Amino acid sequence: MQHYGVSDVRDAAHRERHVDHILKKYPELLVALNNFRSCDLTRLKSERRVYRREADRIRKHKRIRKLPSLRVKQFESALFDAMDDNRKVVTLFSCPICRNVLKGPVTVECGHTFCNDCLDRTNSAVCVICATDISASRAVNVLVQDLVEKWRERNKADLTDMTVPNTTDILGVEPRYHLRSGFAGLQINEANKINIATPNAATKAYDRSLDKSNISKLLKTDMSNRRFNSTLRNVFREVEHIQEEAVKNCWDTITPNDLECILCSRCIFDPITTACGHTFCKGCLTRVLDHGLSCPLCMAPLSVRDYSRGSSVILDQAIRFLLPQEYNDRLLTNMREAQMLNKNSDIPVFICTNAFPGVACPLYVYEPRYRLLVRRCLLSPTRRFAMAAKEGNGEKFVSYGTILEVKDAVSLEDGSFILTTAGVRRFKVVSRGEQDGYDTAKIQVIKDVVVASEKLPELITLHQKVRNKASKWIMSLTPKVLAEVERLIGKMPDVEKNWLSLPDGPSWTWWLMPILPLSSQLQVGFLSTTNLEKRLRAIDKMLERMEIRMKALERNACPESEDASESCSDSERTFEISLTN
Repeated sequence: MQHYGVSDVRDAAHRERHVDHILKKYPELLVALNNFRSCDLTRLKSERRVYRREADRIRKHKRIRKLPSLRVKQFESALFDAMDDNRKVVTLFSCPICRNVLKGPVTVECGHTFCNDCLDRTNSAVCVICATDISASRAVNVLVQDLVEKWRERNKADLTDMTVPNTTDILGVEPRYHLRSGFAGLQINEANKINIATPNAATKAYDRSLDKSNISKLLKTDMSNRRFNSTLRNVFREVEHIQEEAVKNCWDTITPNDLECILCSRCIFDPITTACGHTFCKGCLTRVLDHGLSCPLCMAPLSVRDYSRGSSVILDQAIRFLLPQEYNDRLLTNMREAQMLNKNSDIPVFICTNAFPGVACPLYVYEPRYRLLVRRCLLSPTRRFAMAAKEGNGEKFVSYGTILEVKDAVSLEDGSFILTTAGVRRFKVVSRGEQDGYDTAKIQVIKDVVVASEKLPELITLHQKVRNKASKWIMSLTPKVLAEVERLIGKMPDVEKNWLSLPDGPSWTWWLMPILPLSSQLQVGFLSTTNLEKRLRAIDKMLERMEIRMKALERNACPESEDASESCSDSERTFEISLTN
């Protein structure tokens, strides 16, 4: 006997009421149940599978029907994003702060240009775009002011305000509403249509207005991502083309003559606006400032900060956009000039002192002609120039020197340079020339003659002997002197394994040249000789004289011997090196 609790009775009553409700609402179900036979069970299962399959197909169809709407929203959002990206073209000669055409344009040190009133209102000591420090003294950019005034004069009758044309003005495209995420929705004037090229036929084009119905039809025709992306790119290109044409027509008063550099009479390249408000090519202005800190147009005093002023962004943008042909011609001319300098067989010569292969040579460059030399050297692929000492026999520089390679360069605010260079190879001057104020020369690289095999043992013994003597002399220097030497030219190099086959011999022999008490003439003698044995014997003789002199200094008296007296009085002249080999 089963016992039912209160909850079971209630559940049974609830089920009864539920069944009664279903039978009253669907009476045909009761008839179907009365007529149902067990043989129909298989047919019912089959129909259920068919229903499930059809339900999946319907759900998939609903998702496909929703897809064009999603594509339309993506299309609209991407289109307005592209318009915002292209706004840099539309906002030609506009102030980044107020977005209007410039009034009283002032170009600050970083190269950005603002309205004078906007800078006064912000009252900031840094640029609002790049956060670069700017000075309080300001001058109107004369060139930009002339261009804007010329534009205003032409459009004076048509201008009601000085605002820059936006997307609505050019395309007739307006956002229906604006959200934080960006524009959503399009509203196109019927009169304004955009030409969209079909992806499958590049030569065939048709006009299609950008409303939702047409976009939906276009997307329903081909649902592939490739078709959609291709159509989107075509629309963006057409939008950009319309914007560019509108801006060019708006600023067609500007001619190539308006954007010429007064110094080189060519299209301004890399424009720099000085503190007094005049604009020149960066290369032209730099060469002028090398000779004096004054404006070449109004002679107003300039400062060393004008060397490091940034390029005028608004002028560079205008030249590239409004005068593309002139800009490309100027760029091509500069590239050709650079190629001519690189292909020129003459090497620039820095007349200063003697340098040596494999030895560091720090330089401070301040003369105008050598500033230009260094700038061109840094732009060349090799970054090399020749170093030679002054000549006292009527020539500007001696006939033997060393090619230097720039390892590091620091440009100072006043236009001077601090260079870290190293000697590469020795050379002999073949002919001399001049270019833009500095000397040049055709050179011939020289190297040591090959040592005969029967002389190799003697040369190796001599090399080891002189090397030990040089190391001993270096260790005898005071720590302060040795530290200063190593700071300037580095530590004494180790002996290379292939020192016999090197074109300039072992590098440690050249490392001794700057610190040995040799006259400039004797140093040139070392550079000119191509016989390693002669150089080693000369160094050996010099070290012997240095040892005698050091011993004499320790005794606080000069020796009485004739040789020692010569070493005390002038140790540099106790030997000579023949220039002939």
